[in-house]
Amino acid sequence: MLVKKENLGQFFFFLGVFLLSSTLVFSALFLIIAALIGSFTNNKNYFKDNWNKSFFICGSLIFLSTIFQNYILTNPNPGLWNPNLSFVGLANWLPFFWLFWGFQPYLNNKDKRRNLGLILISGSFPVILTGFGQYFFNWNGPFELFNGLIVWYQKPIEVTRGLSGLFSNQNYAGCWLNFIWPFCLAFILEKNQVFYKKSIAFAFLISVGLATFLTISRSAWGGLLISLPLVIGSESLIWIIPLLLLFIFFTNWIVSPLFSGDLQNFFRELINKDFWLRFSPEGYSQYTFQDTRIAIMLNAIKYSFFRPFIGLGAASFPVIYEVQTNIWKGHTHNLFLELSVSYGIPSAVILFSTILILLFISGKILFNNPKDQKYKDLYDRAIWASIFFFLVSQLVDVQYFDGKVSILAWILLTCLKNIVDEKKFKYDDL
Repeated sequence: MLVKKENLGQFFFFLGVFLLSSTLVFSALFLIIAALIGSFTNNKNYFKDNWNKSFFICGSLIFLSTIFQNYILTNPNPGLWNPNLSFVGLANWLPFFWLFWGFQPYLNNKDKRRNLGLILISGSFPVILTGFGQYFFNWNGPFELFNGLIVWYQKPIEVTRGLSGLFSNQNYAGCWLNFIWPFCLAFILEKNQVFYKKSIAFAFLISVGLATFLTISRSAWGGLLISLPLVIGSESLIWIIPLLLLFIFFTNWIVSPLFSGDLQNFFRELINKDFWLRFSPEGYSQYTFQDTRIAIMLNAIKYSFFRPFIGLGAASFPVIYEVQTNIWKGHTHNLFLELSVSYGIPSAVILFSTILILLFISGKILFNNPKDQKYKDLYDRAIWASIFFFLVSQLVDVQYFDGKVSILAWILLTCLKNIVDEKKFKYDDL
């Protein structure tokens, strides 16, 4: 009976992963069912795992912070900010501390994690298809499937400025594609593939790479480059560095007044205007210092010390920032600072130090292996590369609060935990 439950849970888990990029509601339903089954079939006690203990402490601090903000402390911005938002914000954190444990049985060996990667690639096909349709053919939603059971809303390219597909803006789409890109690299590097599989792998690699470029998201472009040496190895630097230098030279040629003239104007007209404005002073001439991410994060640091242990409440940052600067910014552009301002510095320190330790230990396991082990660990290295760049990108932007992004991030963290456990068990067997 136990085996049947595990198989059923595995089916719901992979089905939820496959639907994640295209229909969040159904995906979350299947993933919750899988996590419930996983909670009963997991043969480890939740509180005997140090990772779980750390997340539980963090969750307790976040919950206590919410209680204080709603029932004990005075609202610092009455009429502008509702303390109940902190209760709503709990959904961004507390459920994932449980899902991290409930998903572990479905990712506890290399084959399952390889299947995860391939399902993520195939499940992202609607994102790529709608994104290209939006960018090249002006597809605008909504699109309905199954008599309106699934509805895809898609904004015009003039609104998003870059490819966004099924996501609300190009930065979220770029973040998702950065998650998928390392798995595309692993897929095409797999040995002993028949021709049609190699062709499919190549098609996805080119499509995801092009779609990422068309998001016009600078952080997403960085993800394309950083993932290459992490998955392929240091030998990829031989051609990455020349390509990067060529890109820098070409971009400088387009934006620099030193190269002004007919040729520069020709390339500016040929290339999407939003692309070269990302690197040109012209693209930022209308902004003041208070609009910059540096100013936003400096103010977030200051706000985090207003109530360092309890925090000011979820979604309080935009209110405070607008009151003080007359400029509205939706978040702090740094996930650590976002949690610190919302629920206090201790919870942020515990959460992110735990994740960084997990990242460090799993990275040491994966990247200290001999070269002949590299192809056996392709998908595990892809997982590490995906979550590594995601965490780096959250230092300068926050896509975490998109439900699709946060669910996938915690699934990948679960993978890292299983990688660490497998190595420990190997040591115990010696």
